[in-house]
Amino acid sequence: MKKEYGKLTADQLQEFVQYLPELFAMARDVGKHLASVSSEKFDSVMVGDFGDYSQVYERPLAEHVALVAVALNRQDDLGAIAASPDPQEAALDALRNRDKDDDKPENEAFTVTEVMALAYSLSCTLQSMATYGRSISSLVQDVRETGNQDSLFKAIRMDRAVVGCPTAMRHVAKAQIRSDNRFFKHLQAALKGPSRKPMIGLEPMRYTFLLLREMGLDDLSDKKLEHLMVDLLKVYPPALGAAKNLRAQYHRSRKIKTI
Repeated sequence: MKKEYGKLTADQLQEFVQYLPELFAMARDVGKHLASVSSEKFDSVMVGDFGDYSQVYERPLAEHVALVAVALNRQDDLGAIAASPDPQEAALDALRNRDKDDDKPENEAFTVTEVMALAYSLSCTLQSMATYGRSISSLVQDVRETGNQDSLFKAIRMDRAVVGCPTAMRHVAKAQIRSDNRFFKHLQAALKGPSRKPMIGLEPMRYTFLLLREMGLDDLSDKKLEHLMVDLLKVYPPALGAAKNLRAQYHRSRKIKTI
């Protein structure tokens, strides 16, 4: 079956976008919930050495998601979706029926502490994708391969624990040895966490660009792009310069090596 938007029909793309606000809210709620529990309860669950969860950001995003799925005992569900004749429709069906989903126990090979830490790491990378149009894994990969410190500081803003990644520590150690005060000034700013600017309205647009990239849609004309984003999906407000601004965002998203 030939689809209008790569691997997605127009209806499927619209439905995926409809789920985005809920996805963003769930990602933010993970961190809020963990921050709101009492110290006693937190310390009773998060025991042992869980600080190295940041190592998962050294893996590609697909491996990160797969690891979380295994920890949550959802690998069979993902396998069934991947094996479906129409994986995108199967994924949508899972979203439609998420409230009916059975409450599977976590994988016994993982401790509760590890499951919680991995779930938190996934929530952070989802927020990174909404904020920067790429995962923390992608940002760390950029640092590892090109030395781009801007990507490093973006990753740390999304999850301060990124500082513990081997890739990040190499830059911290180098800056320490060289007394690079400029580096530590930027690091200090990044450690303040995500910007508080009202960027939530742009999240669906960034995720839509990620979907287009993954679906192989990298040749839309300005007219088709504007129609899709403004008229069909309504993830970008109608404005005089909409086509130009969307083209710039579209071009930027295609330059990213990995999500």
